Amino acid sequence: MPRFGLRHNLLGAVFVALTVTACSSGGSDSGGEAGTAGVVFDENSPTAVKSVAAASGFLSRATFGAAPEEADALNGSDQTSWLRREISKPATLYLPPLNNMAANGDKLPNKAHSDLFWDAMVGADDQLRQRVMFALSQIIVVSDQSINNRPRAMAYYMDILSRNAFGNYKTILEEVTYSPAMASYLTYKGNRKGDEKSGRMPDENYARELLQLFTIGLVELNMDGSVKLGSGGEPIETYTNQDVTNLARVFTGLSVRADNIWGKNAVEDAYFRPLQTFPDEHSPLDKNFLGTTIAGGLPPHETISQSLDHIFAHPNLAPFISRQLIQRLTASHPEPAYISRVATAFETGTYRAQNGVSFGRGERGDLEATIAAILLDESLVNEPTEVASIASGKVREPILRFVHWARAFNVSSIDASNEKNLRDTGDPGRSLGQHPLRSPSVFNFYRPGYVAPGTETGARSLTAPEFQLVNESSVVGYVNFMTRFVRNEEWRWKDRDRPTYVPDYSREIALADDPAALVSHLDDLLMGGRMSQVTRDRIEEVMLEIPLRMDDPEDLAEDRLSRVHVAVTMAITSPSFIVQR
Repeated sequence: MPRFGLRHNLLGAVFVALTVTACSSGGSDSGGEAGTAGVVFDENSPTAVKSVAAASGFLSRATFGAAPEEADALNGSDQTSWLRREISKPATLYLPPLNNMAANGDKLPNKAHSDLFWDAMVGADDQLRQRVMFALSQIIVVSDQSINNRPRAMAYYMDILSRNAFGNYKTILEEVTYSPAMASYLTYKGNRKGDEKSGRMPDENYARELLQLFTIGLVELNMDGSVKLGSGGEPIETYTNQDVTNLARVFTGLSVRADNIWGKNAVEDAYFRPLQTFPDEHSPLDKNFLGTTIAGGLPPHETISQSLDHIFAHPNLAPFISRQLIQRLTASHPEPAYISRVATAFETGTYRAQNGVSFGRGERGDLEATIAAILLDESLVNEPTEVASIASGKVREPILRFVHWARAFNVSSIDASNEKNLRDTGDPGRSLGQHPLRSPSVFNFYRPGYVAPGTETGARSLTAPEFQLVNESSVVGYVNFMTRFVRNEEWRWKDRDRPTYVPDYSREIALADDPAALVSHLDDLLMGGRMSQVTRDRIEEVMLEIPLRMDDPEDLAEDRLSRVHVAVTMAITSPSFIVQR
């Protein structure tokens, strides 16, 4: 096989990897120093981390992927200790740096917020918080496709999610409701009260999506996420069109800070401050929805507060949101018992790990308790590494695959603004087919209940939302996109004199003479010790097809690097990597 002719040979295998959720096994263990950080290390604790592979596996769920030194540090420690440290870290915020740029007279690029988020996913210290923020951004969706030339409006919205990632879901709902980005995206900025004479009705977009997507969903649920059925065996709808029409009255009289509701003479920072209320344009009518009545004549803030309180109290909220958070972090098809355990943590606001460590403040909607329940669930910490059913794990969405690669190989000079290939990664034929904070609609990149036709998971009626991004074009696009970064092709850079996102393969090059050792290392680092034997054998076989020219140091260095490029490319396009366990 030609040394650099692997790209097309990989495509068939990659498409199989993406369309069949494959089981993977195997791995290796290595020892480490014990850690403390508030929890005494007990090697018999279910939450103890006793190998680099186990550390990497846990970090792939709790972060954007394990960096080598982070996996080494977690080995010999405890998952609860790590969670405690992560929760206590200050939040990465996006508006302050953009404000600083503007204050210095710098022109803000249209997608400046996007560049900051790429860099944070790769290099921010508060990895768990940013991973949760990304998950929340796919539930309470604002897409920058519809908010052009307002990067600070997007940054303000992002900061709401980042600051409150371990806070309370109710707080997020309240703050997002008053965010200019959401008001612009779902068209209630400048939303006026109804007018009988002209027939004008309040805009219903936000009212509908608040119920359907952000809080309770379309049908009533049990705590385990299963659908409640009526006396005739049919699903019970959670709301009606009349509920939406009445709820739309709640969100009238809101706009950016200005002289009037149309935004005339808006203040300079109007799009990155909370919305202003215009009482004269707030509906004076009663608001009757979901079995309650909010009396007309109340001030807008009070009407909105009471309405959100009522929606937040709906019994669907806990299972509906818990299931989606699980899908974004750990399991594409979470089992009912898993959903129930997490929903209970959301409902009670507290979670007690198997080693006795507690999380949460005891208030309904507590996200600290909810996230701990997701990441420390018994189905994850008790399952032996070598055992995994087809229903377990999560299909990694393209963004997660790319960022995990960047973190695993400690890319240096992290500056997405210099990366032409990160400007827009939404094209499936040429790129990842997914760009953060740029979903094609309010329904996110994929539906949480999607079952992929023509796949093994589909045949078993397993949900796999991420498969909505998979087709022949996106498979080729992913391989081509990743090859440019794996091989560090310099034409990616806008300024070629300033290399960015440069991988460090020093560890891997040191193992290039021993294919088995290099593959085991990649298995631990990228797959948590779950690489299949088929993948392992194939990578080793292809590496051996690249001979090492021992007579010349420069040739030898080139051959070792070629082996590393091949091994890494095959690893990150394999089923064992694409399916996170």
